[in-house]
Amino acid sequence: MGYKVRKTIKRDCEILAEKMRESDRNEIWSSHRATPIEALEQGLNESGDFCYTLLLNEEVVGIFGVNRVDNKSGVVWLMGSNNMTSNKSGFYKVSKKYLRLFRKEFSLLFNYVDDRNKQTAKWLEKLGFSFIQQEPKFGADKIPFNLFMIGR
Repeated sequence: MGYKVRKTIKRDCEILAEKMRESDRNEIWSSHRATPIEALEQGLNESGDFCYTLLLNEEVVGIFGVNRVDNKSGVVWLMGSNNMTSNKSGFYKVSKKYLRLFRKEFSLLFNYVDDRNKQTAKWLEKLGFSFIQQEPKFGADKIPFNLFMIGR
């Protein structure tokens, strides 16, 4: 089997919160003092129709979406479990597909990534996002976060 994607339901948030990877836990805590369940439910509520659950062999391994900022821009986000990227080529293929979908709706997508989260930075760059700048004192912990953007 492989990856499947469907619209997120609240139960998906509960499942993923229990097994969220450490890098995502650290990032959401450092940025805005959210627990995994708080961050996932906030993502679901704010992303609405643009919130999706990633399944690998029928298991919830990630939740991702876009929070609308205005008519043209949105914050793209993803939280996952340790085995979310176990099939790297499949994960990349799904990522590209949904990035294309998001870019039809938003002319500008961006995200601030914890500087410690090198894996996410590499993934965004592989998808075509550009590193824009570092915010040296970002979020609740006032630690470095890096801004990545992609536009039409």
